[in-house]
Amino acid sequence: MNAIIVLMDTLRRDYLSCYGSERASAGLAAPVLTPNLDRFANKGALMRQAYLGSSPCMPARRELMTGRYEFPWRGWGPLEDDDLDMFSLLRSHGVKTAMVSDHYHLLERDAGNYHTGFEEWDMIRGQEHDPYVADPGIQTTIDHFTSSVYLTHQQNLHGRERKEEELYSARVFRGAADWLERNGTHERRKEQPFCLYIDCFDPHEPWDPPDVLVERFDPGYDGKKPHSPSYGPASRFTEKELRHMRALYAAETTVVDRWFGYFLDQVERLGLWEDTLIIATTDHGYYLGERGLVGKPDRVPLYPEMSRIPFMAYAPECEAGSRRSELVQLVDVFPTVLDALGIPMPTADQVEQSSIGIVGSAGKRAWDGVAHRSLFLHGKSLMSLLRGGDTRTHDLVCSAKYGDIVRLSDGEWALYLPPSPDAELYWYGLRAPGRLFGGKRGMLDKEKGRYPVRLPEPSCSLQLYHISTDPEETVDVAQEQPSVCKRLMEDFRQWLKQIGAPVEVAVRYGAELNADIQEG
Repeated sequence: MNAIIVLMDTLRRDYLSCYGSERASAGLAAPVLTPNLDRFANKGALMRQAYLGSSPCMPARRELMTGRYEFPWRGWGPLEDDDLDMFSLLRSHGVKTAMVSDHYHLLERDAGNYHTGFEEWDMIRGQEHDPYVADPGIQTTIDHFTSSVYLTHQQNLHGRERKEEELYSARVFRGAADWLERNGTHERRKEQPFCLYIDCFDPHEPWDPPDVLVERFDPGYDGKKPHSPSYGPASRFTEKELRHMRALYAAETTVVDRWFGYFLDQVERLGLWEDTLIIATTDHGYYLGERGLVGKPDRVPLYPEMSRIPFMAYAPECEAGSRRSELVQLVDVFPTVLDALGIPMPTADQVEQSSIGIVGSAGKRAWDGVAHRSLFLHGKSLMSLLRGGDTRTHDLVCSAKYGDIVRLSDGEWALYLPPSPDAELYWYGLRAPGRLFGGKRGMLDKEKGRYPVRLPEPSCSLQLYHISTDPEETVDVAQEQPSVCKRLMEDFRQWLKQIGAPVEVAVRYGAELNADIQEG
């Protein structure tokens, strides 16, 4: 058995026609259609209740690669030296591993050693803020319409327009198809199984799809183009400008879908449907004017536009076109791949004794003996689910940016829980918070492997939504349903215990949780 994992950054599920893109299409001149993602969804299983865990980009990738939740311990950062990542483990079992990507954060100082576990990797340079071969003569206005990332993006391109086949998503999926041509033939995969990881930065902004596609969704627009809008209130934009922003995003998603289809054609040609697990998903969504927001601003709730993600999976024994309602998160990818490839899942004790283990001396200090006593993998294998069986995945899914508002959901209800601004907060790991931290930090406590930190207070009260009848979460019923709030808080307490979260995390989200944690 082989595995292919495809992550398309900032891919909103309501812009995929397999999930229903009617809402996204409203107000645009043409419907948003994704025929190739639809084709894949109809080949395998579509998960209706998939949610992000830790936000944004790099915390989500760390969860995918380690099978462990991130936000209770830290935010945006690299793999720690004592992390066991999935691809290193696969290599140790003789699986050929490779990555094709244009997501430069995977290599960036404040984030990136995410490539080191692969046997080989191909990084397509120049995307977004990548410090590549910038032309300093290219200038553009930097304001709420266009952030500084678009300037670097245009300097990397030397200000020239590109044909569609030169766009980054095209190059990523072509590169992945070429890799399969060399390594995914029947003869080669019979000799050695493989795991290919494709990390496509699009449809993350900056958006630069072909004008003809943008014109399809918003014909005749003659205003300023928000190719890479600064994050924050949507009130800075007119309705006309917000519509064009959605048109740009829809066009970018259309391009990603088209080249994902090119890649699927290669899968078909090589007969990989016969013996390959394929997962296609994203890290998070994006606000395009909904909730009065644009982008991924800090200290605002992770409403469905951000937290509810597309997740589709195929295995040879999968029932074609199945639709599943179990709760799924990115931490489930690691155990699913191991299960599919017949590799035993590591326990905490095994990892502690391993040369590639997560619980080295630094890990023992950093987690003070807590995390490695809990389950090593927080995720659940989805293989039984893909085979059509009844699978117990998660009773509760928790989504958050480090130290920020937590979203709790049992699939029927969604509770938004703001932190206490005065509670202690620590950043665990020997690498300090980087440039995207957004708070203040103190000195490293070398004994415990953590930094004391402070973050600005979120402007959010406790909120509850009945997502079974109100999937867009428009009516807050927290005051009318105190028993549901209490039950979800209790579930959150148990979840924190199960994953071995630091005690102060429980205090931060409700002091009454603390006593039960300490007893554990």
